[in-house]
Amino acid sequence: MKKNLTVIIVLLAVGLFFLLGVSLGKYASSTFAAQTPNAACVVTMEKVIAGAKGDVYNMANFSDFVEPKSYNLVTYSVEGDEITTPIFDPIPSELEDEQKNRILQEEAWQFFTKLIPPENRRMVAQYIVFTDNGGNTLAAVDQTINDPAQWIIEVDIADLENKNELLFTLIHEYAHLLTLNDSQVTIDQEIYNDPFNLELLESKAAACPTYFTDTDCSLPNSYINAFYNRFWTNINTEWETIDDLRHADNLTPYYAGLYNFYLAHQNQFVDDYATTHPTEDIAESFTYFVFSPKPKETSIRDQKILFFYAYPELIKLRQSILQGACPTVQ
Repeated sequence: MKKNLTVIIVLLAVGLFFLLGVSLGKYASSTFAAQTPNAACVVTMEKVIAGAKGDVYNMANFSDFVEPKSYNLVTYSVEGDEITTPIFDPIPSELEDEQKNRILQEEAWQFFTKLIPPENRRMVAQYIVFTDNGGNTLAAVDQTINDPAQWIIEVDIADLENKNELLFTLIHEYAHLLTLNDSQVTIDQEIYNDPFNLELLESKAAACPTYFTDTDCSLPNSYINAFYNRFWTNINTEWETIDDLRHADNLTPYYAGLYNFYLAHQNQFVDDYATTHPTEDIAESFTYFVFSPKPKETSIRDQKILFFYAYPELIKLRQSILQGACPTVQ
């Protein structure tokens, strides 16, 4: 997210953490029982979760890591299921074929629209096609420049071949739209206009009677407020001490602190990436809710997945996503 929630959702990952669908914790099961729409899904959906594994915070994995250069190729306006009025960005000459490949761009967009019903993506106003040449970013979301209540879905067309990883990432990114849109939080225009003003952020947080996402005040009945109050109040002080290290020049203590935090509370998180922020935790937990069987255990990790079953509209959404996802899983 390039202006406001970038700081929380994208820059929070500092490039290294944005390996969604590539480096995630494991949560697999041998059966989906009646939680999936058909028998074929019982087998295929397991591949999405089973392929998501690894330790994000093992710094040895990133000692030689260089963030790949990313280029926006084209920006479309979204009108229902259609993408219109393409605006082409300046790009290196070697990317011109990808920029002109409308068929592939349509394929990426249709991949998203098959997953999310129209009524659940009304906040999406733009669609950006980008590429980092098969690097670590598969998809992203952002608020539009002119209206923070409207959102952008971004997809890297270079990563379309690995449908399972892209599928997991798209649902994670959609979970941000689901939990941070203007029906869930009070969009704060002042913060949107000045997102790095720490004094402003502190004053807004102090005035917020519910969970403050670092950019907006959540509404009392929102998913994120309920999720935070249930799962984060006992660990937030410990986590904030670590999160403060994110602003240091040397990020090694931050990575190490987060990883140790995950190890200390491993039964509370669906994977290690979920520890980066409460908004990432709810997004990861939602993704596991979609692609996992209904848990039968009582760990906090499982309770986070069960959390979404309390909302009939999310159970319905889960079924719709699975119906769209099953034919595409490899």
